[in-house]
Amino acid sequence: MKKIRYSIVLLILVILIGAVVIKLNANKEEVEAKVYRKDPNLRATVQVDTVKYRPFGETTSFLGAFAPGREVTISSETTGKVVTVGVQEGSAVNTGHLIAQLDTELLKAQLASAQASYDNAVSTLKRYEQAASGVTQLQIDNARTQLLTTKAQIDQLKKQIRTCTISAPFSGVITNRNFDLGAVVSAGAQIAELTDVSHLKLEINVPEKNIAQFRQNQHLDVVTDVYPDKIFEGIVDMVAIKTDASHNYTVKILVANNRENTLKAGMYGRILLKDVASPEAISIPRSAIVGSSKQPQVFVIRDSVAALKNIEVGAGNETRVQVTKGLEPGELVVTGGLVNLVEGSKVTIANK
Repeated sequence: MKKIRYSIVLLILVILIGAVVIKLNANKEEVEAKVYRKDPNLRATVQVDTVKYRPFGETTSFLGAFAPGREVTISSETTGKVVTVGVQEGSAVNTGHLIAQLDTELLKAQLASAQASYDNAVSTLKRYEQAASGVTQLQIDNARTQLLTTKAQIDQLKKQIRTCTISAPFSGVITNRNFDLGAVVSAGAQIAELTDVSHLKLEINVPEKNIAQFRQNQHLDVVTDVYPDKIFEGIVDMVAIKTDASHNYTVKILVANNRENTLKAGMYGRILLKDVASPEAISIPRSAIVGSSKQPQVFVIRDSVAALKNIEVGAGNETRVQVTKGLEPGELVVTGGLVNLVEGSKVTIANK
């Protein structure tokens, strides 16, 4: 009786196990049916770089801040009341543009009086010089002195009237204005600031080991983090002849702005100098390297098929790395589109 029961239990277990196995196999087939299988005819789109010898050296970066090419504080040379305001803060002005006009009515009245005195002095001197008798040499000398005095007064008043017209000494932008219509400004008062950013100065600090790479009037490329795709032209304006407290040399570079004055004073700029003495070598973009730093690899394209290749690398800079072994000139290495790329993948080259 016990054997019968045991056989029945065993049979039930076998049936249950069989049912579970059948169910698991069915689930496996269902899952496999849903799994994505790569189409062998599907091509990956990649970007490539042609392997070739090119000048290669380490790039040294020098960071600095832009300062205005020219900046001046405009002051009044005379005391007077503002009767005309010619600018606002932010106004772009050309050389000679009116900034402020001071009242000249009193000065013009004084000029008219001085002119009358001058004319009278001229007439008196002429009469004395033409007189046959009755005129002493002292009278003639006094008349000449009066003539010179009134002439000096006229010149002084004309100069004062000219200084009542305050104009821009060069083209630029008004970055500060310290006066309003009707205000009385004193002689020497600072009324505005004018800034020229058509050219800017980039000041960098250069260590002793690199200072020999800079020379007067040297042309350099200047880049910024704000506009990474734009390259600005710079010319070395000054190389310091002595070091600062940190044993660095100051180098000033004039940088031409564009028409839109894209560069602003206070922005950071960067000079990138390559070691021009380095020989030509095979180098590739850093983006082409896959694998680990100890076992670097690259994908090369042969007949539109990707093949993984071991390489050995040497020195590198910010964007490229030297390849000492594993690549030959003319080969195409993949630099973009590496996601899901495997050995044997068919590819389409986007930048060929």
